[in-house]
Amino acid sequence: ILLSGSSDTVCDLLGAKGKDILYIGDHIFGDILKSKKRQGWRTFLVIPELAQELHVWTDKSALFEELQSLDIFLAELYKHLDSSSNERPDISSIQRRIKKVTHDMDMCYGMMGSLFRSGSRQTLFASQVMRYADLYAASFINLLYYPFSYLFRAAHVLMPHESTVEHTHVDINE
Repeated sequence: ILLSGSSDTVCDLLGAKGKDILYIGDHIFGDILKSKKRQGWRTFLVIPELAQELHVWTDKSALFEELQSLDIFLAELYKHLDSSSNERPDISSIQRRIKKVTHDMDMCYGMMGSLFRSGSRQTLFASQVMRYADLYAASFINLLYYPFSYLFRAAHVLMPHESTVEHTHVDINE
């Protein structure tokens, strides 16, 4: 555990390469981005506010599900339309409902709103966390719930063009 000092000295003292070190910090740019860019360290961002975010996410899951359903319904209205279509679906009532549900969700987080979402969209902070931190949690204590040999991997996320292609399910037990 190092509280301050030179990252070069740490690597020399430990005889470790960057990817062999997990740096834990609570500042996305001062801690996480610098240590990743300078030394190639793996990074763990501590976000204490995440505990409240998860509480709201769990407690108000019905609002999140409704917003997701509204987004899907809106997409379905446009699914078979293209630039040659003259049809213009009336989406005003759906837009009003999305705005209301988004407002209700935002109010659940208190005065400042969510750090991670505005309605169904990620905030800039959320995208920075996803981009720069290898791991993140409300506390580094969460690491104690995993064996030292655990391989953390990000969930597979489809790019927009990939999500338009239907995929078959593969059973890994076969």
